[in-house]
Amino acid sequence: MASVQAPVSDMLVTVKSREIQRAQAAERTGRRAEAARHFLAAAHLELVLAGDFEEAGDRELGRRSRISAASCLWRAGRMSDAEALFEELKASEPSAAGEIQDVLDDLKHASSGAA
Repeated sequence: MASVQAPVSDMLVTVKSREIQRAQAAERTGRRAEAARHFLAAAHLELVLAGDFEEAGDRELGRRSRISAASCLWRAGRMSDAEALFEELKASEPSAAGEIQDVLDDLKHASSGAA
């Protein structure tokens, strides 16, 4: 009997969440290299999830996953990759451009040491 695969893996969502938690814990204790590794893992998982959500017909969750992916890239020190993804998102989702810019502005503010 063939198994039916869900359009979005609950396990993938759980693993992504745990990677973000591990990254944040490492970041809080100053372990930048470890934080970056986990943020990069989370970013890649978010991109997979974004595609899965979009294939399942949920553009909103797809956009949220892409925003999270870009945020994770930023926090991993890949600012230019993050900015490129944010710009792609703004171009493809003009109605969400303000929300996307707000996230980018928050990340820039936090990384400038002001937060």
